[in-house]
Formats: sequence, C-alpha cells, structure tokens
Amino acid sequence: MSAFLPDPGRGVPTDPDHPRLLERTLDREEQQSRWAVRAAQWRARELAEIVFGGVAESSLRGLRAQGAARGLLLLKVPFEDLASHQRREARFMAAAEADPVLGQVPLVYVFGPDHA
Repeated sequence: MSAFLPDPGRGVPTDPDHPRLLERTLDREEQQSRWAVRAAQWRARELAEIVFGGVAESSLRGLRAQGAARGLLLLKVPFEDLASHQRREARFMAAAEADPVLGQVPLVYVFGPDHA
C-alpha cells in the first residue's frame, strides 16, 4: 500500500474528498488527443534514428492534450561535432515539418548528446 493514499480499513466509510475518488476521467476527444501526441513521439524518434544515425534515449515531458506545444521531447542522439549536428538538426526539423503526423502535433524537440 502507498503511504500517500491510505487504504481505509474494512467497514470504515470512505471520505468523499479522497483523492482517489476525485480522479477525473478523460473524455473520448482528450484520449484521442493524448494518443496523437504519443504517436508523434514515436514518429519523431523513428525520424531521429534515420537522420542522426540512432537514438540512445527519448522521453516525452509535459504531455498536453491541447495547446501551442503539446509536449517536450528529449532525444539523446550521437554527437560528432557542432557543424554536423546543426546540419542534422536542420534536416530533422525540415522533415518533421513535412511529416503528416508530426505536422499535426506541435512538439518542442530538445536534442542532447549521447554520452555512451
């Protein structure tokens, strides 16, 4: 059991203000929007693997169903030198803008060096 969400004993009535009881369920439109962001996450990772020659790690932060930026996607990619990295990043951004999935879901891309 979690210390954050105590479990009431048997026969003890639950508190109506208990966090577990106040959890909001997502409507169908919001669920679809969140899955679109997840689809864009994997599409961007696949594109980065092609453009950069691999992705060591990727993680999506701050997923939002709506808004100007729907999430921040961190991609750890191989790094050789600054000039080649900037060329690859420009190719990635151009391809992402032209991609039908990534063009519909605005993400903020953060490229970090793979330290492996």
